[in-house]
Amino acid sequence: MRVLAISHSCVIDVNQELFVEMAALPGVDLELVIPANWKSEYSGAPIAPRILDRVRFPVRQLPVWFPGHVSLHCYKRLPAAMFRAFKPDVLLCSEEPWSLSCFQAVRLANQLGCPLVFQTNQNILKRYPQPFAWIEQSSYRSAAHALAYSEGARQVMLQKGLQAPSSVAPYGTDLALFYPAASESTRQRLNLEGALVAGYMGRIIKEKGLDTLVDALSTISRRCPELDLRLLFVGSGADEEPLKEQIRRLGLQDRVVFAGSIRHDEAGEYLRCMDLFVLPSRTTPGWKEQFGRVIIEALACGVPVVGSDSGEIPNLIRSTGGGLVFQEGDAEDLASSILKLAHDAPARRELGSRGGEQVRRSFTYAVVARKLYDVLKGVT
Repeated sequence: MRVLAISHSCVIDVNQELFVEMAALPGVDLELVIPANWKSEYSGAPIAPRILDRVRFPVRQLPVWFPGHVSLHCYKRLPAAMFRAFKPDVLLCSEEPWSLSCFQAVRLANQLGCPLVFQTNQNILKRYPQPFAWIEQSSYRSAAHALAYSEGARQVMLQKGLQAPSSVAPYGTDLALFYPAASESTRQRLNLEGALVAGYMGRIIKEKGLDTLVDALSTISRRCPELDLRLLFVGSGADEEPLKEQIRRLGLQDRVVFAGSIRHDEAGEYLRCMDLFVLPSRTTPGWKEQFGRVIIEALACGVPVVGSDSGEIPNLIRSTGGGLVFQEGDAEDLASSILKLAHDAPARRELGSRGGEQVRRSFTYAVVARKLYDVLKGVT
């Protein structure tokens, strides 16, 4: 099976792991198209594509208009003549169905005479303005199969009139980076020795509900002053300064550590510093947590999770059995969940172990690649 894949996220090398696993499957030949120029969706800083050492298939780096915009970016040249020699059996477009790049993929698949499969993350029923609404419906009509990263996203497609077959293929994780191990040296460097550490990793923006986590820490410090609980924030974002101001106002500076932004290949070491991971995302009119990939990364490290009931978080926690769910925005409920695990080390170990086992069973890149393979094979 010859697979032509298009993915803007693969400008980041770790996101190529899924395609490495797919290309390793028997009978698969793969060619990948990625932007030659990109910008961070959050900071606007230029990002140069990097290719994993393990990649053994062609990667075409092609210039795009509007780099950094998921919906607006499109390739300056994506002509069928460029790909005819490869003779793809199927085109996998890892782009949202209303995006300009997916519209290009629809046209390319028609020109090459091969079936199209696209992927979506959107788990909120949104009505897009033209021409994006038309592009979305065109993608629905053209697709041989539609893939969603969550069941919620799949249901949105069905509500919007998708007639093509559809299924869920979740995110995967790299077990070479995320695994249980001791992390005393990193704890020591962060001045976390002897403390119970509740951590967060990701963007520091209001949608992630981090103010709720800080309020929960304040509640815990009043309720259990003898408990040496520290918060570890790993990442950066637009709302970092307001969060630090909240921490200063509540007098919690000695209980909070900001580690800043890190490389993805360092993430496992920081997750292993945590006794529990917290994802307190809060739903807004235009967004709710679409998956929470850091949840499966934490569980792969053996770290139990406390997450809000925003979007896919509760489904992921319950399906893995790796943690507790609290009501989003409710600092008292979050404090109670944290305290429940803080005072029960065996429960933390059990949740982390159970969740980690489920991640190894269902959420590795190898497992997800096989799911994609089965879908693609079914449309060729």
